[in-house]
Amino acid sequence: MKKLLGTLFVGLLLVGCNTDNDQKSKTGEEENVGKEIEQQALSMQVLKVDEENGVTVEDGIYKELTGLLEANPTIGVANDFSIHALDLEKTKEGRSVILFLGINRLEKGIKDITLEYTLGVETEGTVEYVFNREEIILPARYAGVIQPNHAIPFTLPLTPKGEELLEIMTKENKVMSIDNATYELEK
Repeated sequence: MKKLLGTLFVGLLLVGCNTDNDQKSKTGEEENVGKEIEQQALSMQVLKVDEENGVTVEDGIYKELTGLLEANPTIGVANDFSIHALDLEKTKEGRSVILFLGINRLEKGIKDITLEYTLGVETEGTVEYVFNREEIILPARYAGVIQPNHAIPFTLPLTPKGEELLEIMTKENKVMSIDNATYELEK
């Protein structure tokens, strides 16, 4: 599990870009290794659906993730939105999921995020996929408006084969990409 966390923790995925309209789009990948960028500390933000159910940043996973952000206050891509894979988790029903953070380092809040996420392992010239262009949708009715310098949690379900692939994934054999990413800036 620590190997998985270390392998996933290194991968920051760039999602946004700079355009003149309110609808943003970008394809790409960004490893935030060795970047010396002055960034404000991140704060944890409760998902809108959780907040509506009385959950606060002092509860459960939010409290744990707040501690992670306090220990790593500069994660995320400066002046952009990024997703950050954290760890393999089990749901109450016993299903496996990957826990991610969506990190907003833009100057404005963002909402209605969509993207296609690919994560795989390359061995001997062949790629086996944990996720192959998996659609991630974070609508405002679920996530709310992600405020500047804030992070939200979200998960993606894993297949048993996906779990096996994560166990053999290393920094060297990992394949990641984001395609068709969009979000809307808060006015």
